[in-house]
Amino acid sequence: MGSLAKFGKTHIPPYRKKASMPNSNNCLRYWDLADHIRIDDAIALWCGVEPAELASLNFETQCMSAKRAALVTALRTERLEYEDLGIVTSRGQVFKGAPIDELLEKDRLVINKASLRRWFEQLPFEDRPAFLFDEARQPVLPDGSEAAEMNSLKAIALMAHLLAKSASKYQVGNRPNASAISEAVIQAAEELMPSDTRGLLSFNKKLGEALKLFGPEINGHRT
Repeated sequence: MGSLAKFGKTHIPPYRKKASMPNSNNCLRYWDLADHIRIDDAIALWCGVEPAELASLNFETQCMSAKRAALVTALRTERLEYEDLGIVTSRGQVFKGAPIDELLEKDRLVINKASLRRWFEQLPFEDRPAFLFDEARQPVLPDGSEAAEMNSLKAIALMAHLLAKSASKYQVGNRPNASAISEAVIQAAEELMPSDTRGLLSFNKKLGEALKLFGPEINGHRT
């Protein structure tokens, strides 16, 4: 008898269907859910490579090295916001506040994604990776936790109210018409900046967010 006979009835595990893996392009949407990103993951996605795949290859091209140097410089000069992941002390407390070079060396740093997006917007040449700038997926980033972005949204809301006040076609009742304003902005961009309209495709969403946040406050002061 075979070796399994001494255990009595043999057990055959049930067949399990292998889970299908999602399309790698679709996985980009899940990066939107994170508000911070590791520098290695940012470089991989910037180069259009899956971070896990790049890590398994264990190599870095000249282009990747150049992009790493650019990000590190931006971090050191405080043009990029980041978070110290910290280290747990012997007493169970989390210590933060180590120098930037130590954080980079020990991989204890994550970059603020909203800050990274704004950094890309200020580059002197067109290089906007899909994981930050795919207009079909991109939510309004960041939320109310970023003072700079909140001030920008407030300014957009105020300008929308000024525009609505100057012309009736840009208002609905006593409020700005977000659709009409967004259409006019995109039309003006196509006429005046025909080669640089990409970032405006989601303006309607950002304007709607601005009016939702600050519209009640502005209307309250007008009455």
